[in-house]
Amino acid sequence: MKYFNLSKIATALNLGGYGSFGRQLDCRTATTKTIITADGKDVPKRKTYENRITLISPDSSVSITDLKNAQSISLRRELKLVKIQDVDSKTRRPVYKLMTNAEYHSEELAKRKEKQAARQNSLIKGEKLLTLSSRIGEHDLMTGVKKMIKLVEKQYEVKVVIAGDDSEASVKSERIYSVIENELKSISKVVQKRLKGNSLRFQLLPLRENSSQGPSNDTPKPQNNDKTPL
Repeated sequence: MKYFNLSKIATALNLGGYGSFGRQLDCRTATTKTIITADGKDVPKRKTYENRITLISPDSSVSITDLKNAQSISLRRELKLVKIQDVDSKTRRPVYKLMTNAEYHSEELAKRKEKQAARQNSLIKGEKLLTLSSRIGEHDLMTGVKKMIKLVEKQYEVKVVIAGDDSEASVKSERIYSVIENELKSISKVVQKRLKGNSLRFQLLPLRENSSQGPSNDTPKPQNNDKTPL
């Protein structure tokens, strides 16, 4: 790398010495760091909106504001400020919604049910259909119950149809349903029980934790009735 003597360069260019050249050099360096207009005025900096959000009011009206203002509105109007979307794909802004207490609790309950259903579906391997007749005998009924138990223990959802074709079909179907419910209540949950024509239909969903709880061996401790009032 070659080094140059600035004073010699200034003398050769008749710039009146190194001091004048240095001042010109400093001036040029400053202009590269600062943005100015032709009149020598600073260019105004752009305003930044770091916390701009899309706000949905209870009446479904949409506005654009900042998070701090939305929080003050929620406090002033006694509403819940809920974030419903991290980033909108079009506006690139987070989306918030102002909710009443009733709307907030309803929304939370719906989310809880959705998560519970998703967890339940992730555990179920598939569906199996079993059709029984309302005239089925006790031995065949218990054979069918054993099949249901095996399928539920293997994490299958079992759809049961009890078909009837006589005037007493509904009574017989309810009796069969009661037997199935009592035999599988410790490992499954009965859902969507309905009567369609002469057929009784329902589903058996495996429980998340199939734990059999027997009678407790712990004897209750006798209460001391001689306690004095505080």
